[in-house]
Amino acid sequence: MQVKISEFLKDYSLELPESVLGGEIFKLTYSENLENIRFHARFEELVPSDDIFAFEKAVEAAIKVEQVRLACRYPSEKFGMDCYDELIKLLKRDIPVVNGFLDDADVSFVDSELRIRIVHGGREILDRYSFCRYFSQMIYNQFGVRVKVFLEGDSSVSREQFDEMIERIEADMPDYSAQLVPEKSAEEIRAEEVKAVIPTVTIDIGALNKDFDAESAEIVKGKAIREKPIPICEAVQHLGEKVVVVGDVFASDMKEVRGEKTVVTYDITDYSGSLKLKIFAKNEEVEELKLGSIKSGAALLVSGKLDYDSFARDIVISVNSLIKVKRIPKMDNYPEKRVELHCHSNMSAMDAVTDPVTLISRAAEWGHQAMAITDHGCVQAFPDCMYNMPKDFKVIYGMEAYVVNDIERDMVVYGDDNRSFDDEIIIFDVETTGLSYRNDRLTEIGAVKLKNMQVVDDFNTKVNPGFHIPEHITELTGISDADVANAPDEGEALKMFMEFCGDKPVLVAHNARYDTTMIGQALKRCGIVFDYTWVDTLVMCQSMLPEIGRHKLNLVAKQLKLGKFDHHRASDDALMLAKIYITLIGRLNADRGFGSIQQLNTLFGEI
Repeated sequence: MQVKISEFLKDYSLELPESVLGGEIFKLTYSENLENIRFHARFEELVPSDDIFAFEKAVEAAIKVEQVRLACRYPSEKFGMDCYDELIKLLKRDIPVVNGFLDDADVSFVDSELRIRIVHGGREILDRYSFCRYFSQMIYNQFGVRVKVFLEGDSSVSREQFDEMIERIEADMPDYSAQLVPEKSAEEIRAEEVKAVIPTVTIDIGALNKDFDAESAEIVKGKAIREKPIPICEAVQHLGEKVVVVGDVFASDMKEVRGEKTVVTYDITDYSGSLKLKIFAKNEEVEELKLGSIKSGAALLVSGKLDYDSFARDIVISVNSLIKVKRIPKMDNYPEKRVELHCHSNMSAMDAVTDPVTLISRAAEWGHQAMAITDHGCVQAFPDCMYNMPKDFKVIYGMEAYVVNDIERDMVVYGDDNRSFDDEIIIFDVETTGLSYRNDRLTEIGAVKLKNMQVVDDFNTKVNPGFHIPEHITELTGISDADVANAPDEGEALKMFMEFCGDKPVLVAHNARYDTTMIGQALKRCGIVFDYTWVDTLVMCQSMLPEIGRHKLNLVAKQLKLGKFDHHRASDDALMLAKIYITLIGRLNADRGFGSIQQLNTLFGEI
């Protein structure tokens, strides 16, 4: 069902462009959190890009979502060269790098080939952003026309040159901020001049974080800073305003622009947040101000305007004043020093980031006498600590070990039944749609009945799981949807199996925990109660056949030379397991005199 945009949005008081109102919505798509909505609509005439942008902005404000997009669909005959400019405007929004490179381009459209010859360079950058593929896809999405887009022309603009171009534009832009501030009186100008000559060392310690030494302050750029710094997490809320922050440098970069100016950036953090500092300076000023000497680890007090930088795509402080200070290291001043008995280093994955040498060195500086390094399941920190141990300091070598519970081992027999080997025993196997106890279902149940250690009866039924059997399961087991189409459902198949087993049977399976859990989940879904004891031949094989590394059913059958069989079919697996069970029980009876199934539990202690 299709509805016109004007009808769909009639409940909102919106001023929408006339060119948009007649569009017929044929699909709506949206993100999981409903913050991004896309209208897919058909139009008979081309909608100007400005009208599309106006529609999106109006709807975003009306329905209060983060982003609205209008995806237009036109008749194929509407595509032509008169659409080019509007499509480029739409493309610039999704690929910002397009802006500028396509100006004054020579464009031709012949035989479903759109050729664009650019004259300002940048073809390599456009190719890097898959411009041709993206533009071709946009044309197809809007007009249903397959068009091959080709870029021709100069590709001499490198990425570095492109960066320099953007930086140069930013550096050369005039600063109009002064026009927004009233002219200062003569008294105010005089007061500022007096402040400017106050020496750096008179910076008020109250204006600095207590972790910094005010006496060490060194002006790198600008004037003395009198304002009290605020945490970076608060500063980022004051876009367009002057802020003062203090933080440690963790990255820096210098880039020369057109051989005349240099862009210097520092990334700082006060551990409540991080910010980028940007300084545009003449090349000779970089040396004069020693901007290159500020490296990672330095502490900076900075004042400047905070704003969003479109080139860096981040919040940046344009630095007016920059002061280098020194941190006052934290000390442990308590008279009685402690000993840390549980410390993780960066050798503990996902738990610590500090290297062990730094840890023990800091503890020694604080006057501690010892420290225990207890990383997760490894001793990789020990050599570093041993070769870099401070004087009069002791490293206690430890580890957080992983403990495996080897007390409650898998047993052979689960249950209280103590019947003889010659009594009735059920050997069974199941095939399923997968390995999930919760989501997968039975597809086949196969079983044989033993009496006096001889096969006296067998049972086999397919089971309809109620949904499609995955192809890889069909390839493994040979059971397809067609094979179970007329098979009984889960509940009916279980009742047939229970009738075959009789009252309170002993069930035997290989890796029985899986088979019994699948049966148990099926019984629970059907509301059926079935009481039984079960025996796991996998544990028996692990104890009695230690010479083979793996104890899968086919490998055990091969080891015992019991012949080949159709593996992963329930009836064949059950019959082969019966032969394995008879062989192993025969050995236990002959070698140890075992006569009842409860005696099998003495085997698991030998694994």
